[in-house]
Amino acid sequence: MRIIIVLIFCFHFFCLAKQPNFVLILTDDQAWSGTSIRMDKRIGNSYGNGYITPSIKRLANEGMIFSNGYAAGPVCVPSRYSIQLGQSVARHGMSSVFKLKNPFDYYSPDTLAELLKKYDPSYVTAHFGKWHIETEPHIFGFDISDGKTANKEGGDDGKTAYKVRINKDPKLTSTLKDRAVNFLKEQAESNHPFFMQISHYANHTWITADPDDLIKYENIPKEKQHRLPAYSAMTEALDRSIGGVLTALDELGLSDNTYVIFTADNGAVPSIPPKPNPIKNLNKPLQGGKWSLKEGGIRVPFIVRGPNITPKMQCDAPISGIDILPTIMDLSNNKSFSTSQKIDGISFASLLFHGNNSEDINYFNQRNLTWHFPRFNKWNMARAESAIRKNGWKLIYSWEDNTRELYKIDEDHKEEFELSLKEVKIADNLQNELFNYLISVGQVVPPDSTDQSNK
Repeated sequence: MRIIIVLIFCFHFFCLAKQPNFVLILTDDQAWSGTSIRMDKRIGNSYGNGYITPSIKRLANEGMIFSNGYAAGPVCVPSRYSIQLGQSVARHGMSSVFKLKNPFDYYSPDTLAELLKKYDPSYVTAHFGKWHIETEPHIFGFDISDGKTANKEGGDDGKTAYKVRINKDPKLTSTLKDRAVNFLKEQAESNHPFFMQISHYANHTWITADPDDLIKYENIPKEKQHRLPAYSAMTEALDRSIGGVLTALDELGLSDNTYVIFTADNGAVPSIPPKPNPIKNLNKPLQGGKWSLKEGGIRVPFIVRGPNITPKMQCDAPISGIDILPTIMDLSNNKSFSTSQKIDGISFASLLFHGNNSEDINYFNQRNLTWHFPRFNKWNMARAESAIRKNGWKLIYSWEDNTRELYKIDEDHKEEFELSLKEVKIADNLQNELFNYLISVGQVVPPDSTDQSNK
């Protein structure tokens, strides 16, 4: 009998030790081309030649790049809710960066951190950095956090946002690295599996640069220099912070059992200071930027490293921040999890191991991937919009004037060739699918719209 008990205990301990760890690194306002990594091997200028990001390059060399990685929304708050809930912005309804009446103040939905802990209570969950959700992190299942933080904790006073500030710890990049490393040390000693989210304040304005980094970029020859040396310096500080976390994972013997997901909450601001249709867009070669459903606002860096992922792979399937929750649950071996609320995301775990050869690649290409940003504001260099991507096409619908734009997005990532008048049937079908989805999740379609499904 004693032998059986010992065997059961050993089996339990072995399973516990084998549970994977997860590190989600979320950057703020970072362009798809906002690193030194080519985000699509087929597109020569899908990187920024004014950035030095060796740590992010290391992630790419050791993992998989998703060339069509998307944020769930074009601004901070909606995307952050979507990551925690696995829902589209239209479904959870938190579509603004401003304070809304938040139902999550009163009850706790099934969030990413909570679901992990329900599946295996031994998981330790931590969130460091920018939260920007109207509910305390512990309500969303985080054991350890920096609290209900927002932009100001990273140095944005909202008044002088586009001025350059000098700081040896720009955007708290070093502080966040230290917090993360200390947490990793504690978990390595306890042998508990963990989920840690590091939500950086960079590269949100105001621009903050380490003086040594700034001097380096200011001295780069003009023909190779990023037009905003301080912005490049801030990006390098961000990369250095990420590198410190990767080094700690290695030194603590955690790398072989840890998935690292790197992405952003939305694209970069089009220009600093913002202006309509800037000639030198920070998101080039993509159009638009933060506040817009053009590719520059929602297509973001997306890299995953972890056990059994083939290094230096590129996958071209469109994935989104809404897919992070089901993917982590899948990788934690909880493939049949259930939630109290509907989710829109799907696991891209199979893509991680097979890339473009995955049997699921067509499913991702054919699904309705939607965005909803019905907000009129002075910063929106576009309009209040909703969008849908499916089968290589993308339709953007403007609620301001009931107009639409259609792009063959697989072939036209710059969104240069508007095809709604040429491909009327495709535009009609996508518009109907978009409107039907919005109606199904309780979003009101304006009565003056041209959608026939609303009649």
